[in-house]
Amino acid sequence: MKLFKKNINETNIPDKAAKGIANGILKSQSWFANNLESQTKKWKQKQQWFFLSGVCILFGGLSITAIVNSFRPPANSKAIMPKAISTPKTIQANTILYLITEDEFQQVQTYKQQHPDLIKNRPRLFDSLTLIEQSYYLQKNK
Repeated sequence: MKLFKKNINETNIPDKAAKGIANGILKSQSWFANNLESQTKKWKQKQQWFFLSGVCILFGGLSITAIVNSFRPPANSKAIMPKAISTPKTIQANTILYLITEDEFQQVQTYKQQHPDLIKNRPRLFDSLTLIEQSYYLQKNK
């Protein structure tokens, strides 16, 4: 007894759609060719050559125009062009230096006393707390 049966009669939907589209294109091409043949059947060879030359010039010109236009920059190309990056002014000139209060400094000190293994357990937090202390001392000296 098979638990998972494979459905062999599965139809692939994208293949079926592609076949339908291809058949539609072929039908429209054959219809156009039959109509054009019935209209040009009575033409002389010189008329047929002129018509063929005109069609080739028309569609060749359109193809060349499409190729050339693909290499031209669009009219609104300024929207796509990146703008120059300006160099920012120094941070100290634009902002007021942050002041660390005495209470914040005391909080850092008590936290360090409560957690003596801070260097081993959380070295980055210890570095941050050290930076806060250093900035507090620098602030006091100024």
